[in-house]
Amino acid sequence: MGISFALTVGFTNSAVAQDNTDFLQQCPVRSPLFATTKLNPIKDLAPEAIGVRADAADIDSETTLASFTGNVQVQLNDQFLFTEQATVNQASGNINASGATQFTDGYVQVSSDNFRLNSGDNRAYLAGAQYQLQTTGAHGTAELLSISPEQVLLAGSTFTTCPTDQPAWQLSADEINLSEDEAWGEAWHAKFELFGVPVLYVPYINFPITDERKSGFLFPTVRSSQKNGFEFELPYYINIAPNQDATLTPRYMAERGLQMKAEYRTLTEGGSGQVNLAYLDNDDSLESDASRYLWRVEHEQSWSPSWRSYVNILDISDDDYLNDLGSQFAGRADAQLYRHARVDYHTDNAQVMLRAEDFEILGDYRSPYRTTPQLTTFFNWQDSPALEVNLFSELTHFRNQDNSNDYATRFHIEPAVKFAYEKPAYDVLSELRYSYTYYDQAASSSFNNTTLSENPSRSIPQFRLRGRLNLERDFAWGDQTYQQTLQPQIQYLYVPYRDQSDIGIYDSTLMQDDYQGLFRARRFSGLDRIADANQVTIGASTSIFNENAREMVRFSAGQIYYFDDSRVSLFDENSQIADDRSDLAFETRFRFNDRLFLNAAMQYDMEQNNTRKSQTAVEYRIDESNLIQFSHRQVTNILNDDIEQLGLQTVYQVKANWQVAANWFYDLEQKRTNDALLALQYNDCCWAIRVSAYRRINRNLELQATDPMNRQPEFDTGVSVQFIIKGLGSDNSNLFELIEQSLFGYRHPFYLSN
Repeated sequence: MGISFALTVGFTNSAVAQDNTDFLQQCPVRSPLFATTKLNPIKDLAPEAIGVRADAADIDSETTLASFTGNVQVQLNDQFLFTEQATVNQASGNINASGATQFTDGYVQVSSDNFRLNSGDNRAYLAGAQYQLQTTGAHGTAELLSISPEQVLLAGSTFTTCPTDQPAWQLSADEINLSEDEAWGEAWHAKFELFGVPVLYVPYINFPITDERKSGFLFPTVRSSQKNGFEFELPYYINIAPNQDATLTPRYMAERGLQMKAEYRTLTEGGSGQVNLAYLDNDDSLESDASRYLWRVEHEQSWSPSWRSYVNILDISDDDYLNDLGSQFAGRADAQLYRHARVDYHTDNAQVMLRAEDFEILGDYRSPYRTTPQLTTFFNWQDSPALEVNLFSELTHFRNQDNSNDYATRFHIEPAVKFAYEKPAYDVLSELRYSYTYYDQAASSSFNNTTLSENPSRSIPQFRLRGRLNLERDFAWGDQTYQQTLQPQIQYLYVPYRDQSDIGIYDSTLMQDDYQGLFRARRFSGLDRIADANQVTIGASTSIFNENAREMVRFSAGQIYYFDDSRVSLFDENSQIADDRSDLAFETRFRFNDRLFLNAAMQYDMEQNNTRKSQTAVEYRIDESNLIQFSHRQVTNILNDDIEQLGLQTVYQVKANWQVAANWFYDLEQKRTNDALLALQYNDCCWAIRVSAYRRINRNLELQATDPMNRQPEFDTGVSVQFIIKGLGSDNSNLFELIEQSLFGYRHPFYLSN
């Protein structure tokens, strides 16, 4: 079991804190030290002139000293002083006040034992001071407080952002400097005090007063785990420019060594980009001395209203990198990495895309082909709402990721004529397509030593006719009125058979037969296989809407009836169709109220009378960050195995300050827990503490490659504790991120559809 403890202490801030609006509404708003209604500016007071109001005044013309007593208000530009007794030197402009005083300059409010203003350098001195920043509510005490325009110096002082008079944490220091312009503070010889107990000393620290960015150290993290041993991270944030920043993070792991991580972010006019690097020179926990690394580049750019580009590339040194070292850009359960780059051109009648992409399969599996590159075009002409003529074309070069001698090129062109007739009560779609595909796979056929033809071509027409009815009725149930819609539809699809066995498979795979998939024109993705079809699809979908047009219920069901067998196969004969009808596909959604939801889908085999696939999720949602979700999925005969799993995920705020998060995925076939997490967090306006425990499968892909018959999984368990001090940096106290990073994720825990 790994034990992890993290004391989170902020040095500086790199981003705006996470939006916790609902929680902050529970935090008390600190009242000003004194009411601003006391301000009564003297009208027509010249700049740099001193204005005074008082119950009584004694002006000595010989010494140029003026003494004021009783409800004294002194004004100099935007500075106001309230006291019972004050002396003004008319020659030098110096002001002295003894006894209780109140001072404000619009940035800070101060209550002190006395006051002195040196007008020569425009600096005020207050002893025995209690201060509060007006914009943020940060407050503290100071033995001596010195104020000049846009700067506050505090000697023998404290600082905290906790709104209470007895804060959970505070920073005490020999000297604190608060800068209004930069919205940052600096402290020398500082101590962090938690509940009055000093826990950390630093010779120097800078910290945010607001959410503005500044270069400096971020939260350090200290933890211990079974895999990595003692672990320490200390990020350093670099604010390069208003549109650029970077973060450098050394990460020391006792069992593995020192890893360096770096991140660079930039904003451009019409786009944004990010580069990430992680490098471990020599992993001490492995026998080999090979380096381990991760790098990632992402950039999106809108060059003009018609031109756009996007790049997203992620690469890792080995298959077990994500499982061992982790990454925020890929999950530890990910089976593949997807990389692509594209340039798009769009107009009203044309779309052109140039793309390169590849999938890297993690584990001992054959890698799919890369597309390097792919050029697709789509042109459409529509002179009337009913008639549309379009032309699709594609030119793609495929290359084996493992051997550059295995490659092929495909050219595809597909004109189509579509006739769509729409009325409120019904619509009809008639579509005729003709596709021609040519391959140059001389290198691929020679490399694989198969029966592939060097230059095969394929011509296939396709006809599709679909009709739908749009019915609706109003009805009442109790005191509420509802509207029900019913959309039955029928589709006929005809595609003649063509022998395609001499064509390689470069980007085709079988798609799911969910309800929407029943009405697709093709069963395979990609263009290497176009299945023959002579079939009718029948289905219907009904929905119920409340008086606010919000969908409360949806139910859909459909099935395909085959007139002929489909003989085109993908990799084996299992992808052929020899039945009279497809699985019966169901989908349903229930919105019981604003908080309770049910989503379910099922594919039922009418021949075998069993469920082929099913997925169900019941969710009780208070808001986007407070929910409970139960889920179930079942899949039969996938890779000669059956899957049936239960899932539970929740993030729930039990009370105002207490939040719990959990996920649990149980394998009913193997009778074991595959992934589990339980976290409890106390959270208030000043601090938070999080305790969590986990159990999960330790995916060792290299072990599976060397010993594929070893099906006994390894499990990793651990406990972590994290303490978060708020107000000295960005707040990562939301537990929702934990279940998002779980084995299956949250939004679609058992999503089966394409």
